[in-house]
Amino acid sequence: MKTIKQVLAVVVAVALTLGVFSLALGVATPAFSAVTLSSFLPAAQSAGQPIPMTPLTDLQSLNATATLTVNGDIDEQRTKGALNAVLAMNGENSKVTVSGPLLGELAAEVGGSLVGLFTPSKVDLYKTPAGAYVVIGGLVPVCVKPKALNDTETLDDLNPQSLMTMLTNPEVARGELVGEQKLNGMTVKEYVIDGESFVAAAQKSSDKKLRKFGDSLYSAEDISLFVDTKTGHPVGLRGDFSGEFEPLKFEGDFGVDIQLTGMNTSPKVALPSACNRPISQ
Repeated sequence: MKTIKQVLAVVVAVALTLGVFSLALGVATPAFSAVTLSSFLPAAQSAGQPIPMTPLTDLQSLNATATLTVNGDIDEQRTKGALNAVLAMNGENSKVTVSGPLLGELAAEVGGSLVGLFTPSKVDLYKTPAGAYVVIGGLVPVCVKPKALNDTETLDDLNPQSLMTMLTNPEVARGELVGEQKLNGMTVKEYVIDGESFVAAAQKSSDKKLRKFGDSLYSAEDISLFVDTKTGHPVGLRGDFSGEFEPLKFEGDFGVDIQLTGMNTSPKVALPSACNRPISQ
């Protein structure tokens, strides 16, 4: 902070000196705008102190949930409802199960023409060393093996671990400590992140995914972040946003609630028999 103040002091001093000389000589000088001065400052960050955390990437296995509630428009159709994503990750194998009233809106994004034949009860995304598989649940489950990696991008964006990692990026994870409480049997510290500062920092983030998310937001309420007192991992996050949510082609108000329900629990992750002969598309 001292270094930044020193740099600003030098810049202002130079600007004033040039201004005095230009007035004396009758020469016009370029205006030193806020934009010019801002070039000497670091990228924007959320207000408050950096929240100390241990990244989720150091966990070998975990269980987590994410709930997305929306109230707005999807493809210009009024929509109100929720999506639930449940993650089981063990080493290189993971499974994300997405279900809820909005599943029909999402399924067409990941299942293509197949989902037009029936209404799925859930959609599972499996990630294994052999590749990615999408299992569309119903009376007869259908297993699809996408040819392109980005074919699962929509489901990847709903992965609780991915969501938590993005929303707790150090550039936006700055706030004030509220106190301690219990969450899913863990003692956690609760922090509050200023919503407006979060949006401003996200829009200038060096992380492409976070910056895209920030650019899609109009506003955000204050965000509650919960950090495990023992391990330092972020184990809970609740926030309300207004704007667009690309994975659902949604625009309006939406809430995000992410919770880690188990760390290093070694959950079993195995492909169902439907994936013995998957459909490739």
